[in-house]
Amino acid sequence: MSPEVLQKKLEFFKNNGYVILDNIFSNEECDSVVNCAHDVLGENTDLTPLMNIHKSSEIIQSFMSKQKLINFINLYFQNKALGLQTEFFFMPPKTVGFNAHQDNTYVMASSEAFISAWCALTNVKKENGGLIVWPETHNENALETKDTGLPKSDNQDPNATIRETIVPEKYLPVSPEVKKGSVLMIHSWLVHASNQNLSSENRYALLCTYLKEHTDFRKGTYAKRTPFNLKKVD
Repeated sequence: MSPEVLQKKLEFFKNNGYVILDNIFSNEECDSVVNCAHDVLGENTDLTPLMNIHKSSEIIQSFMSKQKLINFINLYFQNKALGLQTEFFFMPPKTVGFNAHQDNTYVMASSEAFISAWCALTNVKKENGGLIVWPETHNENALETKDTGLPKSDNQDPNATIRETIVPEKYLPVSPEVKKGSVLMIHSWLVHASNQNLSSENRYALLCTYLKEHTDFRKGTYAKRTPFNLKKVD
């Protein structure tokens, strides 16, 4: 990605709260992450997302350190990026989507010092559980949330259904298609959610989050976030 394209992507991100970075990873790199997750899973039939899979996998650490991705994040931070957290989603058929939420509700970092990279490990669209984003909601910072009264849903993150962010009516949702190997970058306060997987195949994705060096944040009881130095990967 040329400096000019990188700058245009960053401007779109700052204005809208999200941007798609195309063709960051090869098909082989995506498949290696999926295989790694299935190896971790073993014979377990519970497809609840795997939290912080990078802690036991060099493959995942190298994947999230890909220079084409880190170049964007470093430019946004104007400082060194640290890895913070990963979550691998199997999302088999019929899995319900994640309710509307803001990632920084959980992390509580400075708004411009935390960012999420949602990496598509297969072609993703609305029908198979693609994300929903509300452009420009990042300008609101933290929004109110409400309890849904719903329990944890099968094969989904424990936080996916129990609470929901209240989105002001002036913001309209969109469901962008993200091709395998591309990355949807998400601002710390952008409201986003995901659709139910109505397809016949798993919707594989890896969420990677990053923190600007020397930034305070909330570790979390479930996530147990721990910053770490990224690898040098071309």
